[in-house]
Amino acid sequence: MARIDQATLEQATFAAREEGIDREPERLIRWAGDLLGENLMMSTAFGKSGMCILHMVKDVCPELPVYFIDTGFHFKETLEFLDELRDLWKVNLVARKPTLFGVEFVKKFGDNLYETDPDLCCHKNKVEPFRELFGEEGEYQAWIAGVRRDQSSTRAQAEGIELMGGNLVKIQPLAFWTKDLVDEYTKKHDLPQHPLFSMGYNSIGCEPCTSACGDSDDERAGRWAGKAKTECGLHTFWQSKENQPQEGGDDAEEKAEKPS
Repeated sequence: MARIDQATLEQATFAAREEGIDREPERLIRWAGDLLGENLMMSTAFGKSGMCILHMVKDVCPELPVYFIDTGFHFKETLEFLDELRDLWKVNLVARKPTLFGVEFVKKFGDNLYETDPDLCCHKNKVEPFRELFGEEGEYQAWIAGVRRDQSSTRAQAEGIELMGGNLVKIQPLAFWTKDLVDEYTKKHDLPQHPLFSMGYNSIGCEPCTSACGDSDDERAGRWAGKAKTECGLHTFWQSKENQPQEGGDDAEEKAEKPS
């Protein structure tokens, strides 16, 4: 399927917002599927919002590719849950790995890059393999994500449809939902839940950078604990290379010299 040009995307987005489609999750997913066809995919790490969207996707767009970025650092429970979902819902789940994976990654960057330079670690293991799916050489120009405005201050301006420039589009069906609505939908449809949620985790990420946080109401609590970092970069990967973490350079040397 040919790529949708920027002018068409802008016109369709304006019309969808005028009709309120961007605030109705299932309707938005169907709209995106009809407009973008094979240019659309979904990404998820099996958080609570992601599970709500995946439940809608399996009914509205059952053939949609659903990507999970396997960094090599995930909890075993996450990988087991992925396999369970494949069997239970028969969705088109695709596990995508970075070019350097496991032992090969450790050989080049050491075994604790997530401590010495977590931004670069996320960039190499999550952002790069994801970004390669887009652009002129990639298969897609749009993706569905589980971002909500009430999840954190960095997501407070999220829109249901976000035009990223360069003919890229991000679809966020639950942008205007609240945690209570997610919980209500989860209960109503008896959705399967990642087992870590019952162990005190509020958010699901890589094992070295995710910790249980007890009764905290902050959905992003437990991610990169003790660090200023709040996002892995998947939602900002379209930025210019100058704004992305780089290998080497003064910044990397400084981080290597100082223990984190």
